[in-house]
Amino acid sequence: MLAKNGRLGWEEYAVSLAKAASLRSEDPYVKVGACVLRNDWSVAGVGYNGAPADIEIDWSNRDERRKRVIHAEINALRYVKPNEGHTIACTLLPCSACVQTIAAHGIKHILYEDVYELDDFALELCTEFKIGLHSLKEFTQKKLDNPAEGSYAGEHKSLEVING
Repeated sequence: MLAKNGRLGWEEYAVSLAKAASLRSEDPYVKVGACVLRNDWSVAGVGYNGAPADIEIDWSNRDERRKRVIHAEINALRYVKPNEGHTIACTLLPCSACVQTIAAHGIKHILYEDVYELDDFALELCTEFKIGLHSLKEFTQKKLDNPAEGSYAGEHKSLEVING
């Protein structure tokens, strides 16, 4: 959604960066991207789902490749220091293992675009770890319904929390 000035809102910008990162994925079944942002919206890290460095995966066997793929969120956090990031934007709702890693890095908000597989434990962990879980679609609709709310650039207040 474009702001009044014709620019993407911060949330859409973050997910757009995650989408761009996903284009690097070798996975023929699902391409996932993630982008870690600091409090000032500067980029701390980006990542996509794929094989570990210098490792070849047999992409033809979907079930076997799933056991070996490094998730986009983990790759995005690879060079991020603990408590450096505030928000992680993902093309897909993170799994419970990724939520645990996100929490370990002190990230307070997860912004996602779509749900690939609903992981109820991931939702439970977000509540337990006090991580705001935000659907871009719901957030965008809320902004359309109430454009005065704007973006959450300073205090991160504009995201629609869907857990707890």
